[in-house]
Amino acid sequence: MEITNVDKVYRYTGTWLPVSLLWLAVSPHAPAQECEGYTGEKCTTLPHVLVTSSEEKSATGVQSITEERIAELPTGAGNLADLMKINPAVDVSRHGKSSASSAVMRPEEFSFHGQPFYQNLFMIDGIDTGSDLNPGSNNDVFSTPSLSDVVGGSSPQGYYLNVDLLEQVDIYDSNIPASFGGFTGGVVNARMKRFNGKNSLSLHYGIERDEWESFHVTEKDRQKFEQASGINAEFTPDYRKNNYQLSLQQGLGTNTGLALGLSRRESSFSQNYTDALGQQQPVDYQDSINNLHGRIDYTGFNNLEIGTSLRLSEREHDGITSPRYADRFSKSHRGIGIGSNLEYRFQEHLITLDTSVDMLSDTMKAASRTFEEHESREGTLARQTGGFGDVEQQQTRISLAPKWQLPEWQWGNSHHQLALGGNLSHTRSYYERPEDVEFFSYACVTDASGANGCADQNGNGISDEGDEYLQRDATYGAGKVSLNYVSTAIYLDQKSQWHNWSLRYGLRADHNNWLKSWDLAPRFSADWDLLGDGNTRLQFGANRYYGRSFLRYAVNDAVRSWNSMRFYNKNGDVVREITYDDRSAAQNLETPYADEFMLGWVQHLGPVDGQLKLVRRESEKEIIRKKNNEGLYAYVNSATGITNSLTLEFDHERHPLELAGTSTVARLGFNWKNSTSSLQGNSTLNNGGGYDDALTADKVYYQGRLVSLDELPAWDYNTPFSARLTTITQFPAARVTWSNFLHYRQGSTQARDSGDNWQDSSNTRYDIYEDVTLDSLMTLDSRLQWRPQLLSSVEGYLMFEVSNLFDEVIDTSTSRLDALNGNFTAGRKFWLEAGMKF
Repeated sequence: MEITNVDKVYRYTGTWLPVSLLWLAVSPHAPAQECEGYTGEKCTTLPHVLVTSSEEKSATGVQSITEERIAELPTGAGNLADLMKINPAVDVSRHGKSSASSAVMRPEEFSFHGQPFYQNLFMIDGIDTGSDLNPGSNNDVFSTPSLSDVVGGSSPQGYYLNVDLLEQVDIYDSNIPASFGGFTGGVVNARMKRFNGKNSLSLHYGIERDEWESFHVTEKDRQKFEQASGINAEFTPDYRKNNYQLSLQQGLGTNTGLALGLSRRESSFSQNYTDALGQQQPVDYQDSINNLHGRIDYTGFNNLEIGTSLRLSEREHDGITSPRYADRFSKSHRGIGIGSNLEYRFQEHLITLDTSVDMLSDTMKAASRTFEEHESREGTLARQTGGFGDVEQQQTRISLAPKWQLPEWQWGNSHHQLALGGNLSHTRSYYERPEDVEFFSYACVTDASGANGCADQNGNGISDEGDEYLQRDATYGAGKVSLNYVSTAIYLDQKSQWHNWSLRYGLRADHNNWLKSWDLAPRFSADWDLLGDGNTRLQFGANRYYGRSFLRYAVNDAVRSWNSMRFYNKNGDVVREITYDDRSAAQNLETPYADEFMLGWVQHLGPVDGQLKLVRRESEKEIIRKKNNEGLYAYVNSATGITNSLTLEFDHERHPLELAGTSTVARLGFNWKNSTSSLQGNSTLNNGGGYDDALTADKVYYQGRLVSLDELPAWDYNTPFSARLTTITQFPAARVTWSNFLHYRQGSTQARDSGDNWQDSSNTRYDIYEDVTLDSLMTLDSRLQWRPQLLSSVEGYLMFEVSNLFDEVIDTSTSRLDALNGNFTAGRKFWLEAGMKF
């Protein structure tokens, strides 16, 4: 690798691959045309952010992305976050993907309108599949798992979906209908692939290599990076990634078809660490994400459609307990489920019934459940061995979601349609340590002269049995914390049309027998066609969204109470014993909620469609940990926040640019955002903020005055201005598609604890917070696809993608501690993929 020094930042530049430059198209006033390309169908177009059909005319916050468009967009690793980035209401974490740790496979999390990333709703085929295990603790666990706390590395995404297996993704960011509940952020409704009527089999293989990536680290981290120093995957300069994918479409009869999708994305990388004896040890890691989707659909019998599906998603990676106790472990995040979808039409009624059983889990399997240390002896270091045992946390949910849409009816000059529905689910979740984990610490026996009895004549090893004694031991006890509850929801959703007005109003009531409260969420949105021709529309809405609850609240600090420690004398007698009480306080939690106010303007100007939208979200009763007057930690509903988000978008989907046998569509979006929040995170650890943040004060000293925490700039997901440009160009004669995504993010200002205190006249001390501003960043991702016709029934596939073409990066570290500085965004990298379709 070539190393160059630019402003004290070392750039590790891999092999350069030729890349075409970006072409940005501006549409003329040309009518839409059909083109017979390599698909034999109409030219596909960019997914439209405005939904203007009679079905969803007033739901301005919906974006639908089709299967064809998913395949064409430059989505990198193919995770949901990579697809969500094209939506201007979505923001990914500043502390997500790092340039130095590209081998890690974990998908990024994302936020809607500044809301907590763990308060999104993830649905598959109409059913809630989000994980409520410990979704706010999303840091990867490659080393030093906790023995006195819940295992981290979970995710609100119950399934790490491969977007290439999806038929459609609907993204709701505002004016969300009453049929959706259990979120304060946004809704991601994924629809798995169904049989499309044509038998086919496609196979793909993709590769990514460290030689094809440009890495960025600070000068002080250069040696650590080159040596892949550490065991927590912070530096991964040497990696190999492979992607395997199979997709099958097969008819099983006149009205029955099967869709099957399999994928595996894997990464292999090396690490080096210094063990307890001061020796350098190499270790090889594996990190992989597997997806399986199978679905059988039946249509055509008395207006009845039935679908049955099986889904499996799993991420698994290696880990080492610590440099001292160096046993291996494996960590997995898994989702497996079966579901069914029934749709029945009679006369003008529509009845749907979605059911599902999903089991989600986060587990850790260790090589051993005993670890020990022996006192250092003359001329040697302390000897430590062992591992931290197994842990499992699991959620099993049975869900039932019926809906009845009544026929449209007329009253005077108005038209109305009412939908009634509900959700019923039973959730069983638990956190368990199945067996005791034991710790033993041995000390050397010394004689009257103070000589070390552990040392042999060479000054190392243990000479004879009895030269050391058990000084202390600890038991991290087996235990299980369970939470079982039933969630019930009923809703009504009515759409009305009166002259130039389209109205949608609904009411949703949710009940969780764990929190024991009914939550009423009104929903209202309106669309006024000012001139009656559909070209100029004013839209507004007022909605309330209630969020989710998590197993972590029930587990709290109970795990700590399973632990005990004993101290011994040389005779083996217990001289002292320590036990730990449950330090958590009694909880009386309410459901967090967010109130939304939306005002929008939609304008069709010839071939261009435009939309201006203002969304205000006011969060209340967000949950956070605080210490009460008795010194006990408890979760309380005291966190709040406000986000104002202004979005401006243009596209020309209805009138693609037809030029020299090509067809191009583009969409341009801007977003201005201001977000304040009392979920401030841990600045020292670059934590994005979550319900486990333990706050010790309600006010801090900031910009020359005392302020409450909710007046501080949000710690993350708070990009003040962003711009997104997406272009897709088709070359039908050459069977080529070229797509680009240009993304600009203005540097955000965050408030961090300076480490100093301010004292008022009553000698009360307050933490002083100071601003830290990140730089702006512009990146360009580009994908080029070629589908040659090899034989009459065989189509080839070749894809080349480059991420961050111009290799622009910024340092996102915000810690005041120099030792933790130097966390750069991902540099330029390349993917190659080849395949065939039969």
